[in-house]
Amino acid sequence: MRAAVAERPGEPVAIRDVPIPTPGPGEVVLNVKACGVCYTDLRIIDALGAASMPLVPGHEPVGIVSAIGPGVVDVNAGDRVGAHALFTCGDCTYCRAGEEEACVTGIASLAGLGKDGGYAEYMALPASHAVPIPSGLDFAEAAPFLCAGLTTYAGLKNGGIEPGKRVVILGIGGLGHLAISIAGALGAEVYAVTGTESKVQMSRELGAAVAGDTATVVAALQAAGGAHLVLNTANSLTPVGHLLPAMAKQGSIVLTAADGDTFPIPPGAFVGLQLRVIGSFYGSRQDLREVLDLAATHSIRPIIERYPLAAVADVHARLRQNLVRYRAVLEP
Repeated sequence: MRAAVAERPGEPVAIRDVPIPTPGPGEVVLNVKACGVCYTDLRIIDALGAASMPLVPGHEPVGIVSAIGPGVVDVNAGDRVGAHALFTCGDCTYCRAGEEEACVTGIASLAGLGKDGGYAEYMALPASHAVPIPSGLDFAEAAPFLCAGLTTYAGLKNGGIEPGKRVVILGIGGLGHLAISIAGALGAEVYAVTGTESKVQMSRELGAAVAGDTATVVAALQAAGGAHLVLNTANSLTPVGHLLPAMAKQGSIVLTAADGDTFPIPPGAFVGLQLRVIGSFYGSRQDLREVLDLAATHSIRPIIERYPLAAVADVHARLRQNLVRYRAVLEP
């Protein structure tokens, strides 16, 4: 089969012929029909995956089960599934509580890092992590939900989203554009922060009640009574601090991404406003089932660029230059 292989840190992936995987006990083999491309893939290729190279990246694969291994009873050949790609231990306190995104194995258990991922025609995965794809979702449209959609949905859920709450989305990109639609489907009043005019228009089309630069959104929130929940999907934390005058008391700030070593809100503000700050990583298998069902029920679809597997190096170059609008998907 053909696969895109990361052979050395920081170098472009190369298309190689590699053996089709054979399913072990409790495993299935997925005939990959689409795999989303995530910025985390670049981080793995550049540094995180050095100890595991050569490796096949990709943690947003969806497709059709082509083979099942010994002991598999709940998944059948021909099933349409996606991989919940954090292949966790299943036995720690967090896994037993259904919170496998907090598994003690950490990110090392991610497909495309600890195990070959979905930049290939076939991949093996634990049957326990094969999540059904609703029939109404096209494979390429479903793929981004396996990380981008899952991460934003879990973040909103962890932040206590409820119908009627005012929710701010920071970072209108691959994650943020899905977060607008997901938050709206959950009944929230959505405010999107972006200084890019094309993204302002797109955010409104996706359902944001207010979209604009920070000053515009802060003024609207102050008039409305303040933000109950802020979801930060951008690496920069600076805009989070700019929203402080627009926070409602007992509001929540959820971080799904963050660079830097300082938080731009003084400690006293947490006490005065009774704020919560929550770090949210990925999501559980149950979260993935829920967001896929939500997407199918409410016709939520990502804005994607489709590419053949052979174009993966070009896709990575576009992603590094911030040119992808808004998720790229490989179709092996």
